[in-house]
Amino acid sequence: MRQHIGQLLSHRITSDAWDGRLGQIVCFTAAVLVLALSLWKLTRLGLTEAGLFLGLLLSLIVPLLFIIIGLLLPVSAASRRPKA
Repeated sequence: MRQHIGQLLSHRITSDAWDGRLGQIVCFTAAVLVLALSLWKLTRLGLTEAGLFLGLLLSLIVPLLFIIIGLLLPVSAASRRPKA
């Protein structure tokens, strides 16, 4: 039984390029959504200047990380391809 499950799970459903592109789209979309929602939420809070500055800084860091991950996903997919 374990052999059958192992064989079933070892099959590829999609290509690495498609996986990388889908991950890139998800990361870029998440970056835009996180930035928009965090800025919207910051405007609703009654913050001091220091709190607003820290909130803006932190709300810019997370989308930046999503963008960096989205840019690195195709590079990762290309490095997994077997070289002929």
